[in-house]
Amino acid sequence: GERPRTLEGCHELLLSLKPLEAIPGAFSKLIPTYHVHRPALDAEVVRRAKASGADYMHGAAVERVELGQLDHRVVYQREGVEQTLRCKWVLDVSGRRRLLGKQLGISHSNKDQLETAAIWTRFTHVRTDSEFWQTFHGIDRRKQTIHWSGPGFWFWWIHIDEQTTSVGVSFDKRQHQPDIKAEDRGFGEFVAKFPALGEALKGAVPVEPFSYYAQLSHGCEHWISTQGYALIGDASAFFDALYSIGIEMACRQLVAVAPMIEAAVAGRAPEPATVDLLNQEHRYLQESVLELNRFKYEHAWHQPHVLMQTALYDLAEIAELYHMQDPEHWTQANLDRNYRLQWGSMKRRDALLRFQASAKTDAARDRDTKLLAKALLPGRLIYTVTWPLWHLPKTRPYFFILTRLWGYMERMTQRFKLWPDFLSLMAGRRRKPEPMPMPMATDP
Repeated sequence: GERPRTLEGCHELLLSLKPLEAIPGAFSKLIPTYHVHRPALDAEVVRRAKASGADYMHGAAVERVELGQLDHRVVYQREGVEQTLRCKWVLDVSGRRRLLGKQLGISHSNKDQLETAAIWTRFTHVRTDSEFWQTFHGIDRRKQTIHWSGPGFWFWWIHIDEQTTSVGVSFDKRQHQPDIKAEDRGFGEFVAKFPALGEALKGAVPVEPFSYYAQLSHGCEHWISTQGYALIGDASAFFDALYSIGIEMACRQLVAVAPMIEAAVAGRAPEPATVDLLNQEHRYLQESVLELNRFKYEHAWHQPHVLMQTALYDLAEIAELYHMQDPEHWTQANLDRNYRLQWGSMKRRDALLRFQASAKTDAARDRDTKLLAKALLPGRLIYTVTWPLWHLPKTRPYFFILTRLWGYMERMTQRFKLWPDFLSLMAGRRRKPEPMPMPMATDP
């Protein structure tokens, strides 16, 4: 249907309602990204592991782990035959299967804090007409990762290859109760809530049955032990698919555990204090990210400005990673300082909670501001002023911290009438929205 007339005058304010190709100068300000094709990436990881001397046993299914003290027995099946091997360290990377976590009884559902589910499948014959996808400088928008969101749910659209597109929805079960016994598991009910997605899937055909996860989020009591084992990535905790935080968490965990494995090979046991600190950081991470996602499902997915405010805040949390861009900076001191688990401290958790409480309070004010225009498409002045942060050594992380400051400054402008709106400069010059056509009076 047609867009509600009350939104027509907001095009220059809510960029989420206006195609980027319709905004002058937008293309040159976008940050280029790319998709990772998982099968090809997994194959490359295997190749590199084997080249480094690893023994890769494809098709070996682990049944159980008999733990000792840096001396373990792994029992697995291969070609129908039970076999065993001994090792000093065990890494559980079994994903949602959580083999070791369940065996030890340390894995648990997060149903009380975040009761979310997901429905998805892969489609073929997705429409390719350029008029619908609004191609821009040769870019086919259907090939981008796209997120659509509404009250208590969000969709993903991931172009896998020319024949296949993954489309799914994550939703809060407290707000939505689709018919999961239907052939499509209730997927069509959510598509009906977002007609644009229905148009995008017109003529598309599922290539497999719809999949359904009844409970997405889970956690663990601890992820690493002085005994010599660690639960990595989704095997330790999963929160939500957005942001791919599971991949990021797994990378940080592997960086933390690698020196311990090297030490064990040399005959040195893990330091209990180090292990305790890593487990404590993981507990704060779980508390923080659970709250972050709970807030989005309840307050942000259907309020663009609240969502943008929280996105600005989240962005600053990754600033430390930019200290690690140059391989020569991967010193142990830098790793300890800048590559800890995200939100892995009481200070950061409490700061997140305070910010979200403020975002909820300011939600009504946000509807009439230019926050999205300012944050997404800075004007030439901002790019000029921040040039040193992008080009001088070791300064780029501060750009992301400044991004968070933009969000706070915007709130000051909203709260206090006398606070100068300096941030209007960020948006640069914009075309005024075209006036709405007025209805013509006609004779009976």
